[in-house]
Amino acid sequence: MLPVIAEQLSASSTTSPFELAALPCHSTVLLAPDKSQNVLLGNAEHTLQLAVSGADILHSVCLRTEAIWPAMLSKHRLRALECLNALSLGQQLPARLFPPEKRGPRLTFVLRALDGSLAGASHRELAETLIGQRRVRADWRDPRDHLRDRIRRAVSRGRELMNGGYRHFLV
Repeated sequence: MLPVIAEQLSASSTTSPFELAALPCHSTVLLAPDKSQNVLLGNAEHTLQLAVSGADILHSVCLRTEAIWPAMLSKHRLRALECLNALSLGQQLPARLFPPEKRGPRLTFVLRALDGSLAGASHRELAETLIGQRRVRADWRDPRDHLRDRIRRAVSRGRELMNGGYRHFLV
């Protein structure tokens, strides 16, 4: 999330206006009771979130952000600024600024296990589908229960995410 300040444009302003409608992406604005605005900009693959204070972002404004070099500029904020700059120039969000999620393969496994469980598959059927029949035949009856535990944990984690745990991703 990139914190920005929206200021109304003055008649003598030489700054190019920032206009949501002119951006080459979808935009969603959430107006909070405290008058702050959260803006989500993005396409099917990538998003940029702005925490906007000040003037109404739905009108033409000048956007400013505080930059204290180098202490306050993290790599995440620099990436967000570069994304905002690209959008302002009529470009798409640069894919190179969105590294793959490190938890992606694990979350994919968890969600696939949850889907199968909700569809009524047994833990063994889930293991055969997700890990492979050969491995399940070899290890399913192992007394240490590594495979069974892995499937149980995946289904449990999936249910936890389904029942509100996904909200932790939004922080």
